[in-house]
Amino acid sequence: MAVLSLRTLFFVCCLLITNFISQASADNNTQNYHYFCDHINDRGNYTADSTYHTNLNTLLSTLTSNTLINYGFYNFTNGENTDKVYAIGLCRGDVKPDECRKCLEYSRANLTQLCPNRKEAIGWYEDEKCMLRYSDRSIFSLMEVGPAYFAWSSLNATTQVEQFNKVVKDLLDGLRSKAALGDSQSKYATGYATAPDNKTIYGLLQCTPDLSGQGCDNCLLQSIKEAFNCCSSRIGARIVRPSCNLRYETSSAFYGPPAYVTSPSPSPSPSTVTYNTSSPEKGNASGTSVDIHVIPLLMLLLCSFFISI
Repeated sequence: MAVLSLRTLFFVCCLLITNFISQASADNNTQNYHYFCDHINDRGNYTADSTYHTNLNTLLSTLTSNTLINYGFYNFTNGENTDKVYAIGLCRGDVKPDECRKCLEYSRANLTQLCPNRKEAIGWYEDEKCMLRYSDRSIFSLMEVGPAYFAWSSLNATTQVEQFNKVVKDLLDGLRSKAALGDSQSKYATGYATAPDNKTIYGLLQCTPDLSGQGCDNCLLQSIKEAFNCCSSRIGARIVRPSCNLRYETSSAFYGPPAYVTSPSPSPSPSTVTYNTSSPEKGNASGTSVDIHVIPLLMLLLCSFFISI
């Protein structure tokens, strides 16, 4: 009976994962859009046509139409007391201002449709080109690692796996230091390194720039650790959180030249691997050549718990 009960729990867990995947990868016009409707902080619902609803619509409209900001980060508020709304918009560091606003507008339309009447929601669109989130609580300068999702390539490094993992780790650690040293407008770093078999590993790390340098560093440290827990020896992986993103691949460069250049900062201590943080001359920015599997982090941990019982 105990074995049957555990199998039943595992089956339920897998159903939950399937449900979350269907939400994170919606069909038709929401394909390639990952979102969560208030899964971590139960902020409840707002009433249609209420003051909060009006404030939210006004705030999101202002955010997505703002042409004064050219560095891809928006953090606005609107309203007072219990009707106050907080919103953050963040674009990847290589996304130009006009493309950024289009991405956020698309995200706004989908997020309010997919999370109707929810006071808190978050969504990422088109390979994390942009993130949009809003809440009735202050989310500024707050390091948050959930809700999160992660993805990995179906392919493993086939030779010198230990050395491959070391090169990935050193590359990500170096980029982490660079991103954390960014300013209040951009905390973003890209680069590449050469792994065994002359494979080129491309990496991208980014934090919301309202975080302190230490907050950014802590968020990325957790993501790097998680990348090696879930995806060790995989030739590509992503860890996507509200406060920071991590991605690496070996297939091709998935990022372009920076759309915004931060002010000079002191150079971080050299890492044990030589890595190049300039933009490669050639590369496919789509990054679609890597077979990616997506599972929300919370559900995977839950499932692992039931399997280990």
